This record gives sequence, structure tokens and C-alpha cells, in this order.
Amino acid sequence: MSKNYSRNLSGNARAVIFSNLAKASEKQMDSPKAVEFSRLSEESWCKSTSDDGLEVLMKRMEESLAGDYPGIQKDAEALGDRGVQRALKWGQKVTMLQKTLIGRFLSGGESIMDNKDLYICEACGFIFLGAEVPAQCPVCKAPETRFSKIK
Repeated sequence: MSKNYSRNLSGNARAVIFSNLAKASEKQMDSPKAVEFSRLSEESWCKSTSDDGLEVLMKRMEESLAGDYPGIQKDAEALGDRGVQRALKWGQKVTMLQKTLIGRFLSGGESIMDNKDLYICEACGFIFLGAEVPAQCPVCKAPETRFSKIK
């Protein structure tokens, strides 16, 4: 990872990057790297969240949206790294949608789950709450077959 991408990143941002690298390693059938990146992602996430609760998670998401994403995006643009720019755009969209979902949960409690299931896009991490899996991911355009039911 370039020093430009990793400077001053929160544990949250490092967790996202390592998670994406783990997914890429899985797709390349490189299990040892996938396991190590997953471990690094979990370690970064645990250090950044501990037992702080959803309110703190919301605050950290807001900080990532305001600081981490724009900073890394600027570095990627300066280096002309279109792959990182695209991944960041997806990550930013997913983070905004997850923040909205957590906000709905905080205001409505578990009742927001009534007659609904939780689905996650295995391609980009988008989380969908609804009665049926969406036909296509609104973030990365993956087909419904790429969604896994969580609930």
C-alpha cells in the first residue's frame, strides 16, 4: 500500500481497506493473503470500535465521510489511480447508506426490521433492508445473485 494512501488513516478506514484487499485476494484464489488481510481488517476495526456503541459508530462514519474518503480520494487522483478512485466511490456510497440504516435503527429501534430481511451485496458491501432482495445493487450494479441474506 502506498504511503500516500495510508497516512493518518483512522482504524475504521484501515479496516475498510484491508477488508477490500481480503476480498480481492479471495477472488485471486490467494487464501494466505486473504486470511492475513481479514485479520488486519478485524484488528483495525476492533481497535476503532471497541464497545463504543452505535452512536460512536455513527460519529466515526461521519468523520470518515468528511475526512478519510476525501483525503484518500485526493491522493488517488494525484497518482492517477482510477481503480482506487472507483473503490473509494463505492465505499463512500456504501458508508453513507449504512449510516442511514444505523440512523433509522437508532430512531426506530428493532421495529424497522418488521417484515423485512437484511441483505448484503458480496461485491461491494451495500446493505439492503427490505422484503425481497433487490434485482440489482444500486452501488455496484451486481445482480441479485450476489446478495446474501443476513437475517
